[in-house]
Amino acid sequence: MNESSVQNAVHAAGNALQKSFTTRAPESNKLGKDEFMKLLMAQVTHQDPLNPMDSKGMMDQLTGMGSLEQLVNLNKAVGQLSETQADVLRANTFSFLDKDVTIRGGGVPVNAGQAPALQFAIPRDAESVKLTIVSPQGSPVRELELGAQGPGNHAVTWDGQDAEGKPVPDGFYKYTVAARAKDDAAIPVDMFVRGKVSGVRFEHGRPKLTVNGEDIDMR
Repeated sequence: MNESSVQNAVHAAGNALQKSFTTRAPESNKLGKDEFMKLLMAQVTHQDPLNPMDSKGMMDQLTGMGSLEQLVNLNKAVGQLSETQADVLRANTFSFLDKDVTIRGGGVPVNAGQAPALQFAIPRDAESVKLTIVSPQGSPVRELELGAQGPGNHAVTWDGQDAEGKPVPDGFYKYTVAARAKDDAAIPVDMFVRGKVSGVRFEHGRPKLTVNGEDIDMR
């Protein structure tokens, strides 16, 4: 077979591949492994026996194609694993419905002038403890001087009133606790809220639990 015949055969194979591309949907108009193998076989079949193709170049192409296929398969496997993990996360999140939970952080809802207990824990004796309640807008509404407190968990009752004795509007109020020892050194305080999970939703893939009327990030 002369050089002109080889070129014509390869050109015909290329035209056949191009024609197959034009009959496909735009999103699949790509050179895949099947098309690559057809083109390679056309080149091998119609090569000049006196001047064969470079075997090293052919092996490089085959190796590259094999590596690409492995990467594609790996990408698919990772995608399937991510979907499985997302399904497991959703299932675990919905299992919290109607369960009593404890959430780190100081905050309570006020509904119709009523608020649940404000809870915190200190690791050792405190000479003085002060609890500050903050409105949803971020301004202090009430300070409670609790005096000396022992170690452990504590629950403080709040009547839902501000410093002037007026009922505060309904909403979610945060609180902070400052505890000091006899030498005036600050004592670390853990604040927490207890409540029942009444709802579950997802925001940008992150699960949130509805507790005491507020959405809490599951983390």
